[in-house]
Amino acid sequence: MSEKIQPSHIEREACVYIRQSTMQQVRTRLEGQRRQYDLRERAQVLGFQRVVVIDEDQGRSGTGSVERPGFGRLLAAVCSGKVGAVLAFEASRLARNNRDWHHLIDLCAMAGTLVIDHDGIYDPSLLNDRLLLGLKGTMSEFEISLLRQRAMEARRQKVGRGLVLTQVPVGYARTEDEGMEKTPDRQIQEAITGIFRKFRELGSVRQVLLWYRDEKLLIPALSRESGHRKVIWIEPIYPRIFGLLKNPTYAGVFVWGRNHTRTSIVDGRARKTRGHARPLEQWEVTIPNHHEGYITWEEFMRNQQQIRANAGWNARMGSTNGAVRNGPALLAGLLRCGRCGRALQVAYARSKQHGLLPRYWCAGDRGQQMVRSCLTFAGTRVDQLVAIEVLEALRPLGVQAALDALDHTQNQTDEKRRSLELALQKARYEASRIERQYQATEPENRLVAAELEKRWNNALTHVTEMERRLEEVSALASQLTADQRQQLLALGDDLEQLWDHPRSPVTLKKRILRTVLQEVIADTTDDPPSVHLKLHWAGGSHTELTVPKNRTGYHNHINSQEVTELIRELALVCEDASIVSILNRLGYRTGNSNTWTEKRVQHVRHTNDFPACPPPHQRLWITMQQGAAALGVSEMVVRRLIAQKILPAKQIVKFAPWMIERTHLQLPAVRKQIRRVHEGRRPGWAVNEKQDGLFTDSHEVQP
Repeated sequence: MSEKIQPSHIEREACVYIRQSTMQQVRTRLEGQRRQYDLRERAQVLGFQRVVVIDEDQGRSGTGSVERPGFGRLLAAVCSGKVGAVLAFEASRLARNNRDWHHLIDLCAMAGTLVIDHDGIYDPSLLNDRLLLGLKGTMSEFEISLLRQRAMEARRQKVGRGLVLTQVPVGYARTEDEGMEKTPDRQIQEAITGIFRKFRELGSVRQVLLWYRDEKLLIPALSRESGHRKVIWIEPIYPRIFGLLKNPTYAGVFVWGRNHTRTSIVDGRARKTRGHARPLEQWEVTIPNHHEGYITWEEFMRNQQQIRANAGWNARMGSTNGAVRNGPALLAGLLRCGRCGRALQVAYARSKQHGLLPRYWCAGDRGQQMVRSCLTFAGTRVDQLVAIEVLEALRPLGVQAALDALDHTQNQTDEKRRSLELALQKARYEASRIERQYQATEPENRLVAAELEKRWNNALTHVTEMERRLEEVSALASQLTADQRQQLLALGDDLEQLWDHPRSPVTLKKRILRTVLQEVIADTTDDPPSVHLKLHWAGGSHTELTVPKNRTGYHNHINSQEVTELIRELALVCEDASIVSILNRLGYRTGNSNTWTEKRVQHVRHTNDFPACPPPHQRLWITMQQGAAALGVSEMVVRRLIAQKILPAKQIVKFAPWMIERTHLQLPAVRKQIRRVHEGRRPGWAVNEKQDGLFTDSHEVQP
């Protein structure tokens, strides 16, 4: 026993610290693991009765980049004074960085704890031992840094020559000379080519995902099992398709160093985060034409530009290269403010008759300086005129567009059928392979035979399902008749009819506009109210359009001037309920072709500042019924006085009440006729039969 081990040490417990850096070492380096656990017997040989094994840090690096709960437990035990010795196979097991190492040695020196490894026994309180332990810690840190540097430099030299050292993506296979080539499986090749083809057609990762989901087509992927990862077929998910489109390997380019690791200080320790993307110009190794690609490098770069334009701030700013957005606004993403240069935003108002009505507006710098928006205008009329201008430019290509539509429809059907045919061929092969295994199995080996029979049945079921789906696709892909083909060509000759066809999708119209138009600069003027557009065509030409704009407060469904003026006049003599009855009996309707209600009449009055009808005691006029009561005669007498123009009266419109000024009741001619009626004598007016019809169709409406 060493003279450094004193009874004060043996009275306390011994801690055996066990650690291996990676889980692969834990699984494969079993001999080194056993030698570390053998330190328990050495502690007992040295006289320690209580031995504690700390092995929570298996598979954790000692460089200080990860948290080590076992090492923290060891430090806490040393600080408590319960530990007489710390045993480790070597200094690198305890720590690979000077910070942790010297911290442990300082605590051991203060607590009187020994440090024991396979070389000897050290007392940190002794100067020479402390110096030796310091050198061991420094050498341990230097060793791991040197090993990492050598390994990284060797790896960098290999990848610089284009050697493939990592797992190749799905669709490729590694060669014997550490290269890569396309997988010989035609089904996988066709599936990957189809994803790129569909993205070229739809221009959006999400739209590609939705198309594959709707068609119930599977995509290839590498299994997550460790070791040799085989290809499996799964339902498409966004990360799979997005990762495939972002991988330059499919463009025939060998790339290394696309991502890098960032180091930050968290709670006094270095924390590394991986997977941070680098810009293309900062990729460490880029070797074009390294292997056969599924697409060209130029198409790959276009795809990256399309993906950037579809996402984040670029999409919100209305990039013209972005994916088509939802909504009926045809120029969404194409319009740009002619005053501040910002992309115009779209808002929708719902109409019962016309659905969603778009309105374009520019917020300007309102978010920063709290100022008014630059401009705003309705979008329906602007969309129509721009569409007419585009159709006029595309008219010579109409017939060719119809032929392309025929080919496109046929290609989509052929693509889906080809994918299902390859899937069916693969399913039949799997069923045949399992059948051969089943036939080669000895009948007495029932355990194996039963399992193979189950797999064979599942494979046959899968074959039946693929055959059914292929039959459905073939049945749906009916060929166009000669008449249908002629109708389609006729539509191609009349683009306006094709554009306005109810089954013409809005997304297709938007894609056509984005193809021929680079952007549209918009500005507005108030005198006269109009929207000025400057169309920037993709070929570099420019066209200017002027679209009339309604004045503020005016729109296509505004009430007619005749009705508004009539409400103003009726409001002088009638209450709102009477006005409603008169307008509806005369057949007048609102701007939206609705019948009149009190709320609608009140809205017209308030909008145009028309006063309401005054109370009866404040009016300067009375009705026929009120005049009859004031004169003490029947309404018929008053009617005849008005018909003979003895009593002045006014009727604004048919069905409206007659208006009689109070002062006119005291006219001498009126008073004379009223006295004759009161005396029982026949009034002295001549009856004119033509005037009897004056009140025949008129019905007094009481206010």
